[in-house]
Amino acid sequence: MRGKREPMMRHSYRAIGIFLLVLAILAASVTPLASQASDAELVLQALTVLREHYVDPLDPITLLNAAIGGIRRVLSGAGLPVDSLAALPPGLPEGEARQVFLATFTTASTQYQGPARELAYAAIRAMTESLHDSHTAFLGPEQYQERLRQQRGEPAFSGVGIILMERGGKFYVREVIPGGPAEAAGVRPLDRIVMVDGRPTSGMTISQISTLIRGPTGTTVILSIQRAGVPEPLVIPITRSPIRLPAVRAERIEQGILYLRIYGFNPGTAAQIQDAIYRLGGLQDEAMILDLRGNPGGFLNELTRVAELFLPRGTPIYQMREREMPAVTVRTRSVPLIPPWTRVSVLIDEGSASAAELLSAAFQESGRGTLVGTKTAGAVEASILIRLSDGSALSVTVARMYTGLGKRLEGEGVTPDIPVDLSDADLDAGRDSQLEAAIRIALPTPAEVTLPHRAPQLVFQF
Repeated sequence: MRGKREPMMRHSYRAIGIFLLVLAILAASVTPLASQASDAELVLQALTVLREHYVDPLDPITLLNAAIGGIRRVLSGAGLPVDSLAALPPGLPEGEARQVFLATFTTASTQYQGPARELAYAAIRAMTESLHDSHTAFLGPEQYQERLRQQRGEPAFSGVGIILMERGGKFYVREVIPGGPAEAAGVRPLDRIVMVDGRPTSGMTISQISTLIRGPTGTTVILSIQRAGVPEPLVIPITRSPIRLPAVRAERIEQGILYLRIYGFNPGTAAQIQDAIYRLGGLQDEAMILDLRGNPGGFLNELTRVAELFLPRGTPIYQMREREMPAVTVRTRSVPLIPPWTRVSVLIDEGSASAAELLSAAFQESGRGTLVGTKTAGAVEASILIRLSDGSALSVTVARMYTGLGKRLEGEGVTPDIPVDLSDADLDAGRDSQLEAAIRIALPTPAEVTLPHRAPQLVFQF
């Protein structure tokens, strides 16, 4: 692991990437503690990873007590006694603490009727959750593999190709993935999903609905959809297929405004943005809307390349501080592609995270663009993804992130210059009120704009 760590420390500003909801930045391998670690040893392996890589020093007793707490919750949920699973006393030597934990795990696993691996995963999750860190978390083997496929630009899962959002207990289509089966079946942005395979979505979470919609390639899922202006729900059968998330969508909309949506900051995103702008004829005097809503982040080096397309040379983009090292400021180093006289509106919301938040803050702090929408996620750290011996993984925060001017966004988020909420009433009426506001702000003179019920059409899919 040391061999993996040292190059990243020397070239961190080029090598680290950031993601919301534990999206990984780098992939690293852990030297196995054994060819097949036992379930208890897997927890101790995770403990070692956290202690060696986390940005701040960690107390092993505190982490192991969190792990024991996670095991206790599983047993308690199964109606089993937990009195024998005592917390470790403060000050216990780490070697002794590890041995006591092994004995505690053995006691728990003999009581639990399910697989001991479930206890190990619960213990590891409890350790990461105890840190209250947006980018430190446990990923099961399937989650880990999906994350790697996303990073490689491969189809990450099998589904229908929609991105959901929740408003007022209702669930709407935030985005229809270009080229996916939902688009082919006629699903539109802002459609409200009322049932999945005959099961009402009321009272569900987005995660639960996503689980119902996803499934094996070639199988069918039936969505019941309420569409603005249509009195009766639409019943749409969709055949699932592998879904590849695009990097960029672009088109010209009202009065020649260039609309650009960035889905994430994965390798090649900046080049694809540049290509899209050139194919649309470049930018002269018109305005531009940069849509970062629902963007979970990506790689820091790609964030830097994207920022250099928009911001003046020398603009501070972000600061980062690694363990026991001073903060480093990363600035733009080239003349931007977008002319400085082009008016830019930046759309953000609660789904904008990590790299998307840093880019938004850079626009705001430099005065280069106007932020429109709602407060961002406040999930801004730098992490690496480390594989454990059973095929699961840990996302571990290795650097604290700040805006270019040194403001912490973790747990705080970016506040828009022009707050505009996207209410369920707007969505039920088929109105993207945030985009309408962004258009009014981007135009040289105020204009009332009401868009038809559609998202900007895809011009280029990458």
